[in-house]
Amino acid sequence: MSFVYVAEHGAVLRKQGGELAVTKEDETLLQVEMAGLVSVVILSTVQVTTQCLAALLEAGTELAIISSRGRLLGQLTPPLARNQAIRRAQFERETDAAWALEQARAVVIAKLGNQRQVLARFSAEETGSFPTVKEAIARLDDAAGRAGAAPDAASLLGYEGSGAAAYWAAFPTLLKAPGIEFPGRRARPATDPVNAALSFGYVLLTNMMTSLLDAYGLDPFMGFMHTETYGTPALALDLVEPFRAPVVDRMVVRLFNLRMLDPEDFAPEGEEPGLRMSEDAVRLYFREWERQLGRLSVREAIKAQAEGLARALRGDAPVVQPWSWP
Repeated sequence: MSFVYVAEHGAVLRKQGGELAVTKEDETLLQVEMAGLVSVVILSTVQVTTQCLAALLEAGTELAIISSRGRLLGQLTPPLARNQAIRRAQFERETDAAWALEQARAVVIAKLGNQRQVLARFSAEETGSFPTVKEAIARLDDAAGRAGAAPDAASLLGYEGSGAAAYWAAFPTLLKAPGIEFPGRRARPATDPVNAALSFGYVLLTNMMTSLLDAYGLDPFMGFMHTETYGTPALALDLVEPFRAPVVDRMVVRLFNLRMLDPEDFAPEGEEPGLRMSEDAVRLYFREWERQLGRLSVREAIKAQAEGLARALRGDAPVVQPWSWP
C-alpha cells in the first residue's frame, strides 16, 4: 500500500511497464510499482499522460489534484469496488441514530485525547510553566469525559467544540520561533502561514482516507458525524479527526519552529483570498509529510480505520476503534 506525492513544477507522470514514472526534462525523478498504489496526489502544475491515467484507473488508483493553497481541485476516481454488501450495510446504518451516535462518541473521545497528548507531550519536553497549556489539558479532559455520556449528537458536538476551543487557545504556545503568529484556527480561507500549512496537511490526510474508503467499497461521502453536504467526504472527515493533531499539527509546529517553513514561503494567489506555498516549500512539505507518515505508521493506522469501520458496519464489532496516539 503506497501513496505518491508530486510537487515538481513541469514534471510528467508516465506509465513505464508496470511502473509509474515521474520524469522531468528526460530525467527520471521517481519510479513506483503500480501494484499496491492507492493514491497519487499532484499539484496542478504537474502533467499526466493519457496512458498513465488509464493505467491508474485500471490499477484502481485515485489521482487527486491540489492547488498550491492546499485546495482539492478534483479527483480521478476508478469505479467503486464491487462490494454491494458493505455499501448496503452502510446505507442501512445511516438511518440508525443510536449506532451513529455510538461511533461519533468514540471518534470525539479519541480526537480530544490526541489533542491532549499533543499538549501534554509539549509540556513534558519543554522547560518552564505553561498555564494556558495546563488549563487546556484540564478542559480537554473534562470535554472527553462529558462526550462519553453525550445523550445526543448536538450535545456531543458541543463538547467537541469546547475541547477544540481550549486546544486552539493553547496552540500558539507551541510555536516558539520569533515572528510566527497564530490568530486562531482559520480554515476558509487560511490567511496566515500557520493556518495555510495546517489546511494543506488536512487535505492530504482526508485524501488518504477517502482513497482507502473508495478502495474498500465504502461511500466516503456518507458519514455518521459530519454534516453531509454536496461534495464533502463526510465519512472520511469523521475518521481522520483523531489523526489531525498528532500527524498534521505537530509536523506544522516542528516545521515553523525549526525555520524549515517561514512566512516568506507563503504569498497571496492573485485576487483570491488565502495564501499559497512556494514550489520549494511544497516540495519540502511533501518530503516531511512522507517522513511523518512513516514515523507514526499513519498508512497502517488509516487502513486499520477503514477495515474497522467495515467490521462495525457488518456487525462484527460494536464500534470502530479510532486511532489513539500513544
